[in-house]
Amino acid sequence: MKRNYAMFLTSLLACGAMAQWQHMGLEGYSSTTGGVQVLDGSIYFHSAENSGTIYRSDDEGATWNPLQFATDGQSWKYRSFKRFQYVNHGTREAGPQGIYRKDTVTDEKVDLNWVITNFEMMDDGRLVASTGIGGANSIILSDQNGDAWVPGFPSGPDVHARLIGRDGQGRLLVQAFAENVQNDQDVGLFRSSDSGDSWERISDVKHDLAGASSNGDHSIYATNGLRILKSPDDGEKWSVLSVDFPYLGLTGSRIFNMGGGHLFFMCHEEGATTQGNLYQSLDHGTSWSPVEEEISQHLIFNMARDASGHVYAATNNGVYRLNSVEAVSIRDTAPAVTIHAYPVPTPDKVVVNAGGAMITELRMYDASSREVLFKPNVDKPAELLRVGHLSPGVYIVRAVTGKGIATTNVVVE
Repeated sequence: MKRNYAMFLTSLLACGAMAQWQHMGLEGYSSTTGGVQVLDGSIYFHSAENSGTIYRSDDEGATWNPLQFATDGQSWKYRSFKRFQYVNHGTREAGPQGIYRKDTVTDEKVDLNWVITNFEMMDDGRLVASTGIGGANSIILSDQNGDAWVPGFPSGPDVHARLIGRDGQGRLLVQAFAENVQNDQDVGLFRSSDSGDSWERISDVKHDLAGASSNGDHSIYATNGLRILKSPDDGEKWSVLSVDFPYLGLTGSRIFNMGGGHLFFMCHEEGATTQGNLYQSLDHGTSWSPVEEEISQHLIFNMARDASGHVYAATNNGVYRLNSVEAVSIRDTAPAVTIHAYPVPTPDKVVVNAGGAMITELRMYDASSREVLFKPNVDKPAELLRVGHLSPGVYIVRAVTGKGIATTNVVVE
């Protein structure tokens, strides 16, 4: 085990010249607002340049290969089940409007001829989708092949429904809304724990939650108009956060929820900010600071995280990646709490994030086991450490949390 650990540290040191947000290819390619997805260990980039093309990477963004789903239209979302692949498609101007199905055995591509603006794939292969038939939004549910569809949400005649996505526990979220409705119980946020077969109303929230970003620590964040919306409990209660950075409006923006109160705010509209297109908050959205790196010079459409904790961002200049190192326990067994440190390596600042666990103290040690940093009374699930004064090298961070103790590595450039 000691030899493997030494090899791991050596590989980290070999990366010492990397930037914090590292460009990972597809230079000059812009994304649709579908951005990037991480599915089954692969990364998908939804290109706005080449009609009918998605770019896929199976090696954490090192190389990209085109996946042709149709002969026209740009893509927004990709899912697969057994031999079938499904892609939400549309135009850059109008957004997602339809859905293609591709048979990977026969290579047959079929337009399912539904006005689909968003969809989710269930474990049994069924699709739950937002549709816009006759100008009204509703939820429909398919069979396993996407050939037959039935109503998927019990909305009334004057109530519209829109698929929001999933909460941090994987449950479906649908928002019901109406211009005039007599029964307030018909509108709000609804949740399904059984793939859309039944729904429960969990909140009366009326703000637009499209583009919500959830996390396993039960938090959800969204942007709407001039608001940032926050829920600490999987969508049951909501509060509105003020904005204290120079942004002209939130309509062309999204939030990515890292968990533990760490948020990224990204902009995909030209000229909407005065200090770049990427901001971050380490205190649940109370205060924000610009990310002063190359990625901030580009429009940023969305972010996604892989199983290793790396974060991928889709921009109008390809894909960027923020590297992360996951914690290991002191006894080399799976820790009761998951800790991530990022970016790796770093010249100045590193975030230690325990997700939903509360960090009580942090200690950092150098290669000779000498303590070089101590932060008591943290009392937050995520903390920013300034390490620019330390000599370049590999350091160990020890986090004490309410769920246990774990250690992770930080590389200072």
